[in-house]
Amino acid sequence: MPNSLPVFAFAQFCMSLSWVVYAAFMPAMAAQVGLPKSFVVWLLLLDQCLFMVSDFLAGVASDRMAAAAARWASLLGMLTGVSAVALLAVPLLVGAIASPLVLVLPALVWVACSSALRAPLFALVGKQAKSTTGNPFRWLLLGSGVAAAFAPLLQSVLKGQSPMVPFALVAASLVLCAVLVGKTAASGSEAEPASAREPATELPEAPWFFVALACAALALQIHTSFNTGRLFLREVPAEQLHWWMPAFWIGFNLAMLLPPLLGTWPAARRLGLFGSAGALALSLCALVPGAGLQAGLQAAAGAAWALLLANAFSTANALGSPQRQGRFAGGVHAVLAGGSVLRLAMASAAVPMALGDAMLWLPASLLAIAVGALLLAPAGGLHQPSN
Repeated sequence: MPNSLPVFAFAQFCMSLSWVVYAAFMPAMAAQVGLPKSFVVWLLLLDQCLFMVSDFLAGVASDRMAAAAARWASLLGMLTGVSAVALLAVPLLVGAIASPLVLVLPALVWVACSSALRAPLFALVGKQAKSTTGNPFRWLLLGSGVAAAFAPLLQSVLKGQSPMVPFALVAASLVLCAVLVGKTAASGSEAEPASAREPATELPEAPWFFVALACAALALQIHTSFNTGRLFLREVPAEQLHWWMPAFWIGFNLAMLLPPLLGTWPAARRLGLFGSAGALALSLCALVPGAGLQAGLQAAAGAAWALLLANAFSTANALGSPQRQGRFAGGVHAVLAGGSVLRLAMASAAVPMALGDAMLWLPASLLAIAVGALLLAPAGGLHQPSN
């Protein structure tokens, strides 16, 4: 499995980058097929709803096909290849046929098939996990984090450009992922002896865990989509904003390089500590002036989110062990997509404008609720990582 981690991390990077390119060109392509600008947010919301469903179903399917490693690996590669073709078809068809269907249908196929790169890969890693500290999952999350850090600069560079070259490049990267994932997934599915694994650990109850994760996911979406730019614009001109926006994700990526922390603590207490650190950092972001200090606090909030998310995936994996790791990994991805759905719904309803300055405090408040759900809820008992 260690040899598979770089491949899976690269797959997460390519998948996240494809979403950045897709979202950057969506308004222009929608106008090209006669759709109003107001429709774009609803199409993105539909995409995220489909992400929620397909991620969970892909996780369930990975559990059912775990015994047929070769066939499952071939299916993952095939679905990834289909997602690449569907993504490339979007600008090709939009440029040739002025119909909304040529934008919507290929995009939905891409969204559904790209789920093969998320929950199933996390489930394959999870079946080899020896701890609940988030150690193996951080490499996959690092791939997504690097793409997120590049997103503001990439969107600035792509503004006004033709979509063909960027879509072709990300589609080609997904084809490469299809080949690499198909070759490595089968070898990565062989389990390690249970004797090498860590002792039993106390876990939170699954419903409370997902409630807490949902609050944290919404907090992340609100902060990175609505608040980060607004906070930096207090200190820096708009034309320089894309240089400052990655601060959160730089902190996220640096934290992913740290060794596992607090491995002897119960999972709920670890998650609660990282959530509390994130809430504190986000509260200070709303208060502290100065671009440099703001960037440092944004990086600290990103680091807290990184530690929380890596441990959340490991906790979900432990809750699903030994036969339902895919279902729980899919559940985590579905909850994260649900945060995006709520964020897009808030944007369409002009909630940030209605709340004003109160919006700056909402992420920290949501993280506080998440911490309360983790620390005050009853524990789900002890778990021995095994297969």
